[in-house]
Amino acid sequence: MLPTPPPSAALALRRLTLHDLPHCLELAQNRGWFPDRRLWTLLLTAGTGYGIDDPRGGLRAVCVSHRYGPEGHSGLTVLSMLLVSRDHAGRGLGRRLLSEVIAQEPVEALALYASEERAPLYEDLGFRAATTGDVETLEGHFVTAGPLPGVRVRRATAGDLRALLDVDREVFGLDRTPLLARLPAFADRMSLAEDTDGRVLGFAALRTEPHAALLGPLVAREPLLAQALVADLVHGARTPVRIVLESHQEELRGWLTAHGLRPVLRSRLMLRGTAALPGDRPRRYAPLSTATG
Repeated sequence: MLPTPPPSAALALRRLTLHDLPHCLELAQNRGWFPDRRLWTLLLTAGTGYGIDDPRGGLRAVCVSHRYGPEGHSGLTVLSMLLVSRDHAGRGLGRRLLSEVIAQEPVEALALYASEERAPLYEDLGFRAATTGDVETLEGHFVTAGPLPGVRVRRATAGDLRALLDVDREVFGLDRTPLLARLPAFADRMSLAEDTDGRVLGFAALRTEPHAALLGPLVAREPLLAQALVADLVHGARTPVRIVLESHQEELRGWLTAHGLRPVLRSRLMLRGTAALPGDRPRRYAPLSTATG
């Protein structure tokens, strides 16, 4: 008698909607993650969620993709939030899910951030560690910094969105409008740095959750502007400040550690179908999160 195949083999991949939000949060908690309702809502509306249902209810596995670039042209897909429930871990479900998601993406260039323990799985699926682009998460109670001379920073408004999109497209190298157009509703505060003519030189956003004040994205022409944006946004923060910092931004890292933040996590950038990320790397300081690139 032939052995019965595992139940997961018969379960199909499907696209997720906002109706699946409660199940995504449950799965995040199942794996010990903070159930970040705002982030998941952003991911499922600005990106594409994929999941495998659990016949008993909820989801067995999820993954989210964000595609950047003009429709019908070469671009970049950032993959994130690969989660498999504890009850089904170690059975190849994550590998199968990610393989099917990759097969459905219309662009060849893919990127994701990986922990050391997950890197071998992604290498088996054709990803390679990038020579640059790793990120380090810093966290701590920020020691207030005084005003920085010669830097003009103000709070952003909805009327600044077009200018922010133009700056981000120049720095990131691809159009991220579906993601960043939702940033004013996603963030609690946004600030921008500008010159005396009102030209935008950088911007950053902050949102507060019970466990931390989360800062990102952060784009700036130079480190002094990045410092001024951080200082403006986190002023008066009562919770620890958390930022995912591009590893090449050593000057900002030194300033952040001098003001109370400490490294807590490092993630490796892994790429498939491309040797490097597009854009102006020196002006990229922090992504919105490792879920969005």
